Amino acid sequence: MTSNPEKTGDRPETEVQDRVGKGPLWYVAAISCVAYFMVQFDNAVVSIALPSIQRSLSLDVTGLQWVVNSYSLAFAGLLLLSGRLSDLFGRREVFLAGLWLFTFGSVLGGFAQNGWELVAARASHGVSSAILLPASLGLIIAAYPEKHRRNRAISVWGAASIIGGVNGAVLGGVLTHHWGWRSTLFFCLPIGCVLLFFGTRTLTRRVSVARTGIPSLDLPGALCVVSAVTAAVYATIGLKDHAWLSAHTLLSFAVSILFLVAFLVIESRSKQPMVPLGIFRSRTISMANLVSFVATTAMASQVILVVLYIQKVLGYDPQEAGLAELPGGLTTFVVAILTARFVKRIGARPMLIVGLLVYAAGVVWIARVPVHGDYWGAIFFPMELLCAGMGLALPCMTITATAGAPKESAGLYSGVATTTRQIGSAIGVAVFTSIAATASMSATGSKQAVLASGYRTALLAGAVVSVVAAVLALAIPGERRQEVREDVRADVEVNA
Repeated sequence: MTSNPEKTGDRPETEVQDRVGKGPLWYVAAISCVAYFMVQFDNAVVSIALPSIQRSLSLDVTGLQWVVNSYSLAFAGLLLLSGRLSDLFGRREVFLAGLWLFTFGSVLGGFAQNGWELVAARASHGVSSAILLPASLGLIIAAYPEKHRRNRAISVWGAASIIGGVNGAVLGGVLTHHWGWRSTLFFCLPIGCVLLFFGTRTLTRRVSVARTGIPSLDLPGALCVVSAVTAAVYATIGLKDHAWLSAHTLLSFAVSILFLVAFLVIESRSKQPMVPLGIFRSRTISMANLVSFVATTAMASQVILVVLYIQKVLGYDPQEAGLAELPGGLTTFVVAILTARFVKRIGARPMLIVGLLVYAAGVVWIARVPVHGDYWGAIFFPMELLCAGMGLALPCMTITATAGAPKESAGLYSGVATTTRQIGSAIGVAVFTSIAATASMSATGSKQAVLASGYRTALLAGAVVSVVAAVLALAIPGERRQEVREDVRADVEVNA
């Protein structure tokens, strides 16, 4: 006699279905989106305030670099581990821990009296952001098992980050000018408090953790993957001061590769691996993450190069540059919101390819503008095209990289996706800024003309990389083919 499936008491406690949140699912989506907005806003707004921070705390170049690097190293190194921790120890618990740490970092940074206190605050923000980013995406994946609703929520989640970055760039100059650089760190404090209030009341504790105890963690694998990612990002950060073939760069990359190899060996032999390598047997997941890596190397660097072009070639101050980019950011936000509808009708892979090609066209347009171009011809229309492409491509990267992610591994899939993009961003910024600097050295003419020549070369190289990413996206299996495979697999399991 079989037990009544409606009686949870007849099932093992580990099989009791965990409910992500109390009330409507959009509560969970709203909390996740606001958290991602806060992370992106904080990073953008503090970046704008760096010159003021340097003057106020009398920091030398090394001290200012560590204000930036402490965040980058902690953020990139812990993304994958944090995503997996949310699966093992509970999404609510890990997410709220990230919020508490982020709030503490805001207070510590706002009251910092010297460089090292600010470095500690930015490191805590890096750690907390590494927790919040994959945890927020994992909450959405777990809350929305139905594909189309999940895609819609992921699109809104990505759009929230875009608005955070754009508003941070615009408000950073305003806050710093009128209320000082400390206001940029205090700004996110009330947001974090509000998220803590609603998060503790809305998100539900994971049943399996509550009833079966704390699971084991693959500590050697965790240490190896954190060390590998941190060493790789440290190597790319160091390219500002060290050549590609310098001992510093080669040794850092060598350490990263050694830790990566050790990680793969440990995971292949572990009974409870931190990252089951079997997920990469999925062609969809593997190719989607590869495309995300390649595309992000171009996108992250091109955004910085466009900002530098606006300020150093066209002569805009930081506040004017932020306002000049605002329309493009809004376009990206609107397109990202609408992307879920396009994906439902056409599919994620075609929209990803279209987005990358549109983005590449916008980059080529910006690269061809004259040294003394006006706002409408040199910035507005090319940026609109470029940002529309980003609005299409970015959500589709996340959708394809987390396609089919099971609820119990939502953090793992989101951690892999976010880590891939973060490493791509770090490497892309280093590579394309180096290309810009090298091209400028061989150019002649005025200072603006020399800089413009370097930016133009790097932008065109980035456009080529975006096209390459679009070609690679052709290898991602189509959704219909994938659904047929899932149906056949389900039939086999039922018959077995």
